[in-house]
Amino acid sequence: MTTPTAVPVLSICIANHKTPDLTLACLRSIAAHSGGLSVEVLLVNNTPDDGERLAVAVAELPGGRFVQNARPLSFAANQNLLMRQAGGRYLLALNSDTLVTPGALAELVAFAEARPRCGVVGPKLIHPDGSLQPSCRNFPTPLTHFLEASGLWQLLRNRRTVGRYYYLCSPHDEPLRVDWLTGACLLVRAEVLAQTGGFDEVNFSGMYGEDIDWCRRIRAGGWEIWFDPAAVIVHAESASPLGGRTLQMHRGFYRYCALHLSPAQQRRMRAAAWLALAPRRLLERDPQTRALYGEIMRLPVE
Repeated sequence: MTTPTAVPVLSICIANHKTPDLTLACLRSIAAHSGGLSVEVLLVNNTPDDGERLAVAVAELPGGRFVQNARPLSFAANQNLLMRQAGGRYLLALNSDTLVTPGALAELVAFAEARPRCGVVGPKLIHPDGSLQPSCRNFPTPLTHFLEASGLWQLLRNRRTVGRYYYLCSPHDEPLRVDWLTGACLLVRAEVLAQTGGFDEVNFSGMYGEDIDWCRRIRAGGWEIWFDPAAVIVHAESASPLGGRTLQMHRGFYRYCALHLSPAQQRRMRAAAWLALAPRRLLERDPQTRALYGEIMRLPVE
C-alpha cells in the first residue's frame, strides 16, 4: 500500500461486486489518466472472491487502500464506508464498470474549483460504442415516470417532455445546472459529505434511488448540481439480469417518492406506473416478464 505524501486533492471511491475484470480495467484507466492530479484510490471488495488480485492492483496506485467486506453491503453503504475514510478535498464516487478518459479527473476538479457553490458535478457518460448515455435529469413527474415505465421515452426522445427530462433539448457539449445526476460517477465536495452524511444507506439498501435522493438533499442544503461534458467517462452499465434491475429500480424509486413527495404525489406516481405496465403485462407473451410486471405493480406503497 502506498501512502500519499500530502493531503490528496481527490479521493476515488470504488466498490467491486462480482465484476473483478471490469474493476481492474477501471483501476488501470485511473493509473493511466490521473495526470499530475494528487489522488488516492480506495477500493472495497464486496464479496469473498478476487480479493487478493484486487488488493495487489490497488497497492500499486497512489494512496491505494483496500477494504475487504466481511459481508456484502449495498452500493450506498459501500460508498459511505470509503468516503468516510477518504482524505481528499473532493470525493469521486465511481462505478467499477467505468473507464476514465484522458483529462476527465482533472477537468471535474477544475470545474468544481471554479464554482464555489457546486456541491456535485458529473461527467458526460458514454456507452462503450461512444454513444451518449443520458446521465442528468430533472426531478421526475408522473408523466415522465409513465414514459419510462412504458418504454415510450425511447420512441419519444425527440419530443419536448422527454427532451426536457433528460436535458436532451440542451446540447450535451455545454455545462448544465441540473436537478440530479445518475450515480455512476459523481464528484462531491468533502463539505457536502460532512453536511449531508452521504448516501442514505438506511432507506436505500439495494442499488437504485440513492443518487436522486442524495442530489435532492444536497440541493436542499443550498448546493448546486452540475453536468460537465468536458469530462468524459465510459460506462458499461450494469451486467445484472434486466428483470432484477427493473424491480430494484422501481423499488428504489418508490422509496425516494415516500421520502420526498406528498401522499397525493405518490399516488399519482403509482397510477402512472399502473397505466404504463398494465397493457404491457396484458400483451406480454413471456411468462417471466409478465410476472415481473405484476410484481412491480404489487410493490407496497411506503
